[in-house]
Amino acid sequence: MTLALLHVFIILSIRDYEASRSTNKYGSTSIIGYEQICNCVSATSDVCMQYSCTLSAQRASCFSGSSIITLADGTTKPLSHIQIGDKVLVNQQNIYEPILSFIHAKSDGLFSFLAIQIQSTKSNLSSTIFVSPNHLVFNFDSGKALFAGKFHVGDRVQFIDNNEIVPGEIVNIELTKQEGYYAPLTSSGTIVVNGVVASNYATVSNHELAHQVMGIYRWWIDLFGGSLLNEEIPWMLQIMLYVEQTLRWCSGLNLIDSYF
Repeated sequence: MTLALLHVFIILSIRDYEASRSTNKYGSTSIIGYEQICNCVSATSDVCMQYSCTLSAQRASCFSGSSIITLADGTTKPLSHIQIGDKVLVNQQNIYEPILSFIHAKSDGLFSFLAIQIQSTKSNLSSTIFVSPNHLVFNFDSGKALFAGKFHVGDRVQFIDNNEIVPGEIVNIELTKQEGYYAPLTSSGTIVVNGVVASNYATVSNHELAHQVMGIYRWWIDLFGGSLLNEEIPWMLQIMLYVEQTLRWCSGLNLIDSYF
């Protein structure tokens, strides 16, 4: 019943969503009123322990082009060199799936990312993931996908160490600039980036809900093929962001959080 009502709400929201879109002088569109601004809210000895970030659909950048992806043959590539069809590691079960498309991507230009340094709790293995604050990353302890901007030093993410999932403790978080941004799409909706298990999705806070809605996009890809360089995020995710923000405004946060 809840699922059916939510689908109806999404359909009814499309008209309002379209009315909320604006077109700038360059012809690109965006949702009015969303920004992505990060501020340090907790610092120790001049080191920021946690950033607080507001989220923006039009400024979602996801992963930097330098992000490292593991391929099915055991080799690695920077995300900027990954092609549609490449089979990449997607989760802790050592499963590889082809890249179906890129939700959005831009190869040139410097963009803001959180540089989250992670240390394995099982070995000396460490890694740094460059991710936008509004991208979903899987928390080890809860198993849920959270916005990267919600994590703070001491939290633990799902980290791949010697082909198994282990707690990866966050030891440092910094704001940085990196070249290009990429948001790859896989069948499972997950991907391992620099050893960290991450969602394909950003801006919408519920990974499972975003994955279900993006089934429409995957169907479209099956028919017409994927896209490599598309700076705009798909309209389905933009609508989901609009719906979620509307539900929050209507005190419907529990509907989103308890959907699965």
